[in-house]
Amino acid sequence: MWRESQRPAHRRLCRRLKWLSYASRLLRIPDLPTASEITVKETLDLLDGGFQPVAEAICNGGYAFWLGSGVSRDRVIGLDGVLAKLLEFLRVRAVADPAGPYATGLEAILALAALPEAARRAIDLNRPVSEWIGLDALINALWRQYSAVLATEIDGEPADHLLWEGVDFTVTFAAQEPDLEHYAVAVLALEGVVTEVATPNWDGLIEGALAKLGWAKEAFRVTVTGEDLREPSRAQATLYKFHGCALRAINDEAAYRKLLVARQGQIVRWSATDDFRIVREQLQALIQRQRTLMVGLSAQDANIQKLFAEVGAHEGWKWNDSPTPIVVATETLGLDQKAILEAAYGDDYDANRVEIAQAARLRAYSKPLFAALVLKVIGEKLKVLASDIAAPNLDEAARAALGEGITHLRDLAANAGDADRRGLMAATIGAVSRTRSQLSDGRSLAGALKYYPMDDQPVNRMKGKQALAATGQREAAAALGLIGLDARDTGLGISVGDVEDPRTAAVTLAAGASGIRVFLAANDDSIGDLLGDGAYDETDPDVIVICSRRVADEQQRSPSGQYRDGRSGPRYISLGPMLGEAEDLADLRDAFGKAIGL
Repeated sequence: MWRESQRPAHRRLCRRLKWLSYASRLLRIPDLPTASEITVKETLDLLDGGFQPVAEAICNGGYAFWLGSGVSRDRVIGLDGVLAKLLEFLRVRAVADPAGPYATGLEAILALAALPEAARRAIDLNRPVSEWIGLDALINALWRQYSAVLATEIDGEPADHLLWEGVDFTVTFAAQEPDLEHYAVAVLALEGVVTEVATPNWDGLIEGALAKLGWAKEAFRVTVTGEDLREPSRAQATLYKFHGCALRAINDEAAYRKLLVARQGQIVRWSATDDFRIVREQLQALIQRQRTLMVGLSAQDANIQKLFAEVGAHEGWKWNDSPTPIVVATETLGLDQKAILEAAYGDDYDANRVEIAQAARLRAYSKPLFAALVLKVIGEKLKVLASDIAAPNLDEAARAALGEGITHLRDLAANAGDADRRGLMAATIGAVSRTRSQLSDGRSLAGALKYYPMDDQPVNRMKGKQALAATGQREAAAALGLIGLDARDTGLGISVGDVEDPRTAAVTLAAGASGIRVFLAANDDSIGDLLGDGAYDETDPDVIVICSRRVADEQQRSPSGQYRDGRSGPRYISLGPMLGEAEDLADLRDAFGKAIGL
C-alpha cells in the first residue's frame, strides 16, 4: 500500500527520470560549430533538437530574458564603445598634463588590464586610442572589469565623473540605433512570448527598437527602482533596468543620474539600499516564477549573483527540472556564470556540475540565437494556426504535415538570410507586418509598416482560440504550409520581395519570367482593398490571391486567371471551401496544386 512518507522519494525519482529523458536529447546533439560560428539554421536545429523543451517553453512564455552588455556590444554605446571613448577622454587630458590626475587615472586603468610588458610599451599616448596597437586586447581585458574602471577616482571630481563626463553620457547614450537583438526582443514581447526582461544595461536600445517598429513606449513598462510597477499598465512586457536608465538620466538628471549603477561600490550597495528594495524583491520573484535565459550577460556583478543565491536558498529551482531552469547563451561558461548556477542549485551543484553545465550551455551567441528565436516563434504560431483549420477530413498527421511545410519555409529563410542577419531580421519583421496587414486589413501601404503581431498571446494560448477563427489566419497558415510542402518536394524556389514595396506579396514563387506573387486575403473585402491600395491590379498575370473564405465577386474575377476577352489576370483561390471539401491531405494537395497552376 502507498504510504504518504513515500511521496518525497517518488517525486525525486520522477524528477530524475524526467532529467534523464531530457539529458538523452542533449547527448544526441551532433558536433556543432562554436557559438560564434554557428549559423541561424544550425541554431534552429539546436532549438528543434536537444534544446526543444527550452524552445517550447520560450514560445509559451516560460522564460524571462536576462540581457547583458553583450547584446549591445556591436553598437557604439556598448561597453566596447564606452571604454574606448573613456580612454580617449583620459588620454587627451593626460597628454596635456602628464603629472595630473587624469594621467594618474589612465595609468590605473591600464594597470587593471594587466597587459604584457611589450603590449603596454606599444601604447603611444600621442596617438588617438583608435590607433593604438593591441586596442582590441586592451578593451577585452577591461570589458570584464568595467565597474572597476568606472570606479577609478579623479582627484577633485565627483565619483561618477568618468561615467558622466568621461564618456560624454548625455551625448553617447542619447543617439540610439538598435541592433538585431533589440528588435528581436521587441518583436518577441509584442508577440506575447517574452513578458519580462531584466538587464543591467543603461542604454535605450530596446525602447528605440520598439519605437522604430511603430509602437508607443507604453508597450514596455520600464522600471529602475520598482516604483513604476505600482500603477496599472497595458504594457506587453516589463523591462527591469535595475542598474539605471540612460534615457531617464538624460531627461531627468536630478532624479535618475544618482541611480546609474556603474562602480564597484554602487554594485555592492545596490543589494542593501532602500532605493532598489522594490526592484530587488521583484527580481527575486521573477527568478522564482520564471525560468531564466541569459544572453550577453557575464554575470560578473556581485548583486546579480546574490539575487540567484537568495532564491536558491529558499526552495528554488531543481537542477534537473525540465526544461532547464537557467540557460546561458555562450561558448564556454565563465566562472561568474558557474557561480550563478552554484548559487541557484546550492548543495546539488557539486555532484552534478558536469550535467548542469551541459544542460545550461546553449552554444549560440546573441545574433544567431535571437534571429532563430524570432523565426522559431513565428513558425510555431503558424503551425498552431494551421492545426486549427476547419477541415473535418484532415487528421492529426495531415495537420502535422502542414507544419512540416511551414518549417521548410522557415528554414529557407534562415539559410537565405544568414550572411546578413540584420537584413534577415528586417525582412522577417517587414514580411510579417505586410502579410498581416494585407490579410487582415486589406492594406498594403508604401514604406516600413508598424509591426503587426500574429497574436499578442504566447503559442500555447493560441490553440483553439475562438477570436482567431474569423481572422483568416488559420487558412493563410495552411496555405503557407501547402506551399512549403510543394517547395520541399519539388525544389520550387520561394522568396520575399522588398518589404517596403506595396506590391510585395506574402511570398513570390520562382515561376514564369518574373515570378508569381502570392497574396493572402482574409475575405473578399480584403481583396477589394488590396486592389484599391495598388498591391496588384486586375491585369496582373503574375498574381495569385488566396482567400481564406469564398471569393464572392466571381462575376468580375476569374479563378482561372483568364477573362472572356482573352486577357490574363490574377488567379483567385477560395481556400476555406477547399479545406472543408478535402477528403485527405493528398486530395487537398492535389486540389491546391491544380488551383495554383504552376
